[in-house]
Amino acid sequence: MSLIQALFIGCVAALTKIEGGWLGEAKLREPIVTGFLVGAILGDIEKGLIIGAQLQLMWMGAVAIGPTAQLDIGTGGTIGAAAAISTGTGAETAIMFGVPVAILMQFMAALLMTFYSSFMAKVDKDILIGKYSSISFYHYLVGICDFTMYALLTFVAMYFGNDLINAIVNGLPAWANSGLTAVSVMLPCVGFALLLNIIMEKDLVPYFILGFIPAAFVGRDLSMIAIVAMACALAMIIFQLRTKGGLTQIKEAATNSDDEWED
Repeated sequence: MSLIQALFIGCVAALTKIEGGWLGEAKLREPIVTGFLVGAILGDIEKGLIIGAQLQLMWMGAVAIGPTAQLDIGTGGTIGAAAAISTGTGAETAIMFGVPVAILMQFMAALLMTFYSSFMAKVDKDILIGKYSSISFYHYLVGICDFTMYALLTFVAMYFGNDLINAIVNGLPAWANSGLTAVSVMLPCVGFALLLNIIMEKDLVPYFILGFIPAAFVGRDLSMIAIVAMACALAMIIFQLRTKGGLTQIKEAATNSDDEWED
């Protein structure tokens, strides 16, 4: 990997860090986007998109809710895709390097946020005396610090650690490669499970089944399992409609009886 390529990859990782604060929700941190950018930098856009899509499936359910910390999928996806493309391997290498980096960088983000909190006391004092420019100053200062830190760390890891990455990948035994390949196949299922755990409700289950079957059997003949699944989904929808209709009739009857007592 050349010096310029490592520098550009560092900038991609840095952009994923500041996009929420400076650029809005531009989705630059999504693996499908970072995979494309890394692929363009390293001269293999097709492979970058494929690896990014595989990482996207794995991390699509990794969201921050309330006080829970989100994995740093921007930096993890960037370094993971770069490691896989530069070594000529696939998603298994991207996962091997991307997941630990995502966890490690999240810890570093927590440390940086703790450090930045020391600025708040100064900003509060400036606001009290009417010095509102302090807000913009520290806002941009934090962004510049984040960009510099992430770009530098990613650049060092890619440029000076490229030989180490190649040595690790080439030195893995066959059973380790087989295990990582199996993990790369299974982790997208974990990503979908995490996402469904957040958004899935019982009433949506039949519609999920009806949407999944066409996607799974496009270009193929429907199997008996698919037909039975569709029948179960339709039965669940009918049951839901009748149950809700029955409850509505009971509520209306109760309301009418109350009106009669009032009369």
